[in-house]
Amino acid sequence: MAVKIEKGGWIMIFLVGLALVGFSLVKYGVIDSSKFGGSKSSPSGEKVDTSKPLELPASSSTSDDAEVRVRVNVWVGCVGGLVANGGLETAPDSIFAKKGVKVSFKIIDDWTEGASALATNNVDVMLTTLDVYAKDYGQFQEKGFGSHAFLMVDWSRGADGVIGKQGINSIEDLAGKTVAFAPYTPSHFLLWNGLKASGLSTEQRNEIFKNAVHTKDGIEPAVLFAQEKVDAAVAWDPDMSDAVTKRQGAKKIYDTRVANRLIADILVVSDRFAAKHPQTVLKLAQGWLEGVEFIRTQPARAYNLIGTIKDFNIPSDLAKTMLEGVKLADYADNTSFMGTQGSNSDYANVFGMAEDMYRELRMIKRTSSAEDSLDRRYIKQMSGSFSTASTEQPIEYHQPSKSATPIATQHRSIYFDPASAHMSLDSRAVVDEVGGQMRAYENTVVDIEGNTDSTGQRAYNMQLSRQRADAVRQYLMEKYGFPGARLRTVGNGPDKPLDSNATPEGREKNRRTDIKLYANPGQ
Repeated sequence: MAVKIEKGGWIMIFLVGLALVGFSLVKYGVIDSSKFGGSKSSPSGEKVDTSKPLELPASSSTSDDAEVRVRVNVWVGCVGGLVANGGLETAPDSIFAKKGVKVSFKIIDDWTEGASALATNNVDVMLTTLDVYAKDYGQFQEKGFGSHAFLMVDWSRGADGVIGKQGINSIEDLAGKTVAFAPYTPSHFLLWNGLKASGLSTEQRNEIFKNAVHTKDGIEPAVLFAQEKVDAAVAWDPDMSDAVTKRQGAKKIYDTRVANRLIADILVVSDRFAAKHPQTVLKLAQGWLEGVEFIRTQPARAYNLIGTIKDFNIPSDLAKTMLEGVKLADYADNTSFMGTQGSNSDYANVFGMAEDMYRELRMIKRTSSAEDSLDRRYIKQMSGSFSTASTEQPIEYHQPSKSATPIATQHRSIYFDPASAHMSLDSRAVVDEVGGQMRAYENTVVDIEGNTDSTGQRAYNMQLSRQRADAVRQYLMEKYGFPGARLRTVGNGPDKPLDSNATPEGREKNRRTDIKLYANPGQ
């Protein structure tokens, strides 16, 4: 029997169909509902509470049978995961296969496209750097998309650097020069952070960025530098070192052997995936760390395996060379990097500095809590499965030669009580900023020089300036645990003025503390 549908019924059917289509578009990330006044929670509805224990199956052998799609770029830092997988797709008898997890690596070299792939459910996990994630996390938050960093992958240890032509010996020498770099990448952060740690004024730093040559990746700046089309470049190895050898008198100004706790690769998982498949995320982290252990104990076999990975395009000999510029992160590196809640961890330090850069660039509207962006539960869950002993040798600090040129020299106004070496409360924030920079540039020796104006007796000013430099040194040692061998103090009194002592403005400039960073000759 035929059913007659009245006019109102057709309208209802149309509206129901339209609603179902709209729900599907929002669910799969095609439309961002927050733009239309929707909820600011995760677009997929899942939100991870990192304060609660992981909800894992009762049996550790139980698998949720989820495939995990991981964004990577062609970078040697991700080889821990590739070795564990036996390639871009999970190979039989690989570390991941034995854990019952299927991993599919997706090569997406563009950083912005990588973040977009995570947000639109085209990948479940992305490899990125912590500095770039500070931007992505802020933008994800604005769109209501949930994500968390859960594993440290590596530290850059010489693979990234700033190179300059003959005559450029310090960061301050970049003033008025043309620099090539890839914007909104780790190269951008390395340059911005170095300029921030220098004695250049805000106007000088802005002028450098205004006149800079922007490129799509970190390879092109090295090419432009070798062709003498720019004065300096931010690049990565092996292209960086090759460019220096091709240009007479060129040199590295600084790199991530000096700024050895600044550029870190991490893995970030979407809340939508982590909420449904915590066991898979845990196995991904476990297998990745086992892959790192395999590379450390059987490097020749690992290099050969890396060289056979189709579309990754890093031959075995190049993999060996490139790995000399990174420190693949093991379990001990992860626990140190993440720290504990409320601690002054490397994660929080780098995240905070990167947020400052991207807020200054107006790429994010507000700062977020580093703690909220991090999920330590997977590392905690693996406690007892891996060694907690550090595989890094402690840094030995040696004195720079008297002719050594500082990488950077800051002139900081650090105020003390009158006729006293007691730091004022507001000045501790200034010294804390210096402490954060010193933490990132761990492989440096630092001179702290106290200076006064010419008012009063010279002998008294010499003594007081040294006492004030010593007070800054003591604060940095006590709060940040920096070894005394790394910090040297000098009292210059009125002997090194920046301006005339004949005016109040000049005398104020002369009452300062100079912070000089030298590359540690011991490393």
